[in-house]
Amino acid sequence: MMSIPAKSHAVSPNSDMVVNATPVAQISMDAFKAGALDRQETLNLATLCLADPQSQNAEEIANKIVLLYPDDEDVLKIAIQLYEKILQAEKALPLYEHLRKLHPNDTTLTLDAARCYGWAGRIAESLNLYETVINSGNGNDLIQAQYADVLYESKQYSKAVVCYRELWKKGVLQKKYALNFVHALMATGEQAESTKLLDSLAKLYPGDTEVLKATADVSFAMKDYGRAATLYRELIVKKPNDLSASLWLTDVAMARNDYAEVVKINKEILQLSPENQKAMLTIARASSWRGDYSTALFYYDKLIASSNPDPLYYREKARVLGWMGNQSASVSLYDVALRTFPHDNALKAEAEAKKNYYSNTYRPAVRAYKEWLVAEPKQPEALFDLGQFYIQDRRWKEAIETYDILLTEIPDYRLAVLARQKAIVTSSMMSLNSSAEYFSAQSGGRETDVSFSGFYTSLSYPFQNRLTGFVDFNSKSYSFKKYAQTPLSQGITLGMEYCNLPDILLRGAYGFHQNPSPLKDSHTGFLETESQPLDNLHLGLSYHKEDVISNYKTLQNHLQTNHWQGRLVYDGYRRWHAGIDYGIDHYSDSKSSVTAGMDITANLLYDPQRLSITYRLQDYGFGADAYPKADYWTPSSFTTHTAGIEWQHDLNKERFQGANAAYYTAAFRLSLEPGGNVSHQIHAGLHRDWSNRFSTSMDYQYTWNANYDIYNDRMLKLEAKLFL
Repeated sequence: MMSIPAKSHAVSPNSDMVVNATPVAQISMDAFKAGALDRQETLNLATLCLADPQSQNAEEIANKIVLLYPDDEDVLKIAIQLYEKILQAEKALPLYEHLRKLHPNDTTLTLDAARCYGWAGRIAESLNLYETVINSGNGNDLIQAQYADVLYESKQYSKAVVCYRELWKKGVLQKKYALNFVHALMATGEQAESTKLLDSLAKLYPGDTEVLKATADVSFAMKDYGRAATLYRELIVKKPNDLSASLWLTDVAMARNDYAEVVKINKEILQLSPENQKAMLTIARASSWRGDYSTALFYYDKLIASSNPDPLYYREKARVLGWMGNQSASVSLYDVALRTFPHDNALKAEAEAKKNYYSNTYRPAVRAYKEWLVAEPKQPEALFDLGQFYIQDRRWKEAIETYDILLTEIPDYRLAVLARQKAIVTSSMMSLNSSAEYFSAQSGGRETDVSFSGFYTSLSYPFQNRLTGFVDFNSKSYSFKKYAQTPLSQGITLGMEYCNLPDILLRGAYGFHQNPSPLKDSHTGFLETESQPLDNLHLGLSYHKEDVISNYKTLQNHLQTNHWQGRLVYDGYRRWHAGIDYGIDHYSDSKSSVTAGMDITANLLYDPQRLSITYRLQDYGFGADAYPKADYWTPSSFTTHTAGIEWQHDLNKERFQGANAAYYTAAFRLSLEPGGNVSHQIHAGLHRDWSNRFSTSMDYQYTWNANYDIYNDRMLKLEAKLFL
């Protein structure tokens, strides 16, 4: 938009009237307020007000003289000048329209009105008035240049280039318009032409700082950051007291993601201007982006403690606290900000959105983020967080659309680019998942010794946004301690998945397993559903028809189970969650068992590394009255208490939904069993996303009992996933 010049007119260009000013001592503002001044004295007072750059009475005088003399052209012209002086362009526009009705063919008046419309941001009306003058044949070269500038300000770059080019060819384009011509050419993609024009301007105006600045801007736009930085530094040398060049140099460092350089430049600015809030804000932002949270918080605190703090300072500091994982402090700061600025709608919406984000309540969070985007359309933080929520619940289409909006505004928003790419790959490409597993269990005299080597391959294909089909191939080679046979079982499973979380997820599959003779082939399958009926309450129900292979006898007898399972989890805060579950097994030999459990997990550290402690109570009911006793159970029902500590260490710098991840995990668990037995378990894992399309993982687990004859097992699994 065109802006009103910093130094406003003392006399409007549409006024050829000369007013004889009366000495200030003879004119009393008090008398004016009392209505004691006649027309001439009022005009004299208004003229003095125009000439006084410190006058505080311009708006009051203008408002009153318009009421006193609504049809007096000279008075209206003075009022227009007063409104323009105090940057009240909207109030001047009705006066221009009144005068234009009286003098519709006054070219000067029409042009002044056009400029005022431009200052007010009403570009369409400004262009219309310029075109009226030009079409009437009164448009000289200067007017044509001004018209081109308005086209440029309204982003009609192609039209502006046509006008500028014609004037440039005629050799009448003044420097300030030629510089806009340079930027218009860049906007239309005519980079070579823009560079040629700058070379010509450099010859016409050697050493001119405005031309130097335009050359630096063009280099920046062309992503020639090295040359741009060199030119901006030349500007700093030529204009050492002008901080603007340093701020432009900051933009170059930002574009390079060189946050250390950003901080360095702005600290130099603070040496010249210690209270420069823009520099402090830039340091706070750059420091937070590079993970230097203590520096960021220091400068946010200085900004908040300033004499007239902006609500944005509170909001950005609260965001940083959230990034640090200090969510309670973030919420508290939002509350302080709301008490300080109770009528700030954007602040209200952001506070509500972030509180729901921290508590992981999907539906209220999405509503709050959408309200935030109503208050601040295309707000980057809101769009990024909303995209993260969509990815979390596998709403790929919504996530991609949200990131598209964000990247339209900020094409170089790297995290959004990465998340969008990951969402597209995951949602639209077929995936191939291959793994190999070794498992061995020993349990003394209870005949539940089994070992196997398994190889698995799974293909998954997205049919549409929410519907996916999959086929799994598996091969298992078993070995048993008391039997020489090492049967090889091969199987295939076909299934479909419909995902519309948080409302519903459905998965179903049928499987067929071919066993060597004389073992019977088997048919398996499952049906699973997940839902979040209430915020933070997750419900899962499943049915599985499975082979029971605890020893060779269960394989030989073709033992199968119909397993029904229900689980309810409350996830009310990212720091902890708790769950309960209940399972029933009906075996093909007419026996049954019941298992029930409850657990709680507390995250002592949440981000960037995670340290959790867990507890689980598990009850196994094995039908003690059944006869004969099942050789795949323990002799009687029992209850265990298991406590564990788990650690996850992220190896990648960026941790967000959609980022390529690299981390290792480690866990140790102790389980107290009946009779004073203690079972130990260690688990270790390593995961690496090598790219958006390829990842690998490795898991190892070892379980042993204080009494070796009771039970021990070990497991090793290697897995690779590729999107095709």
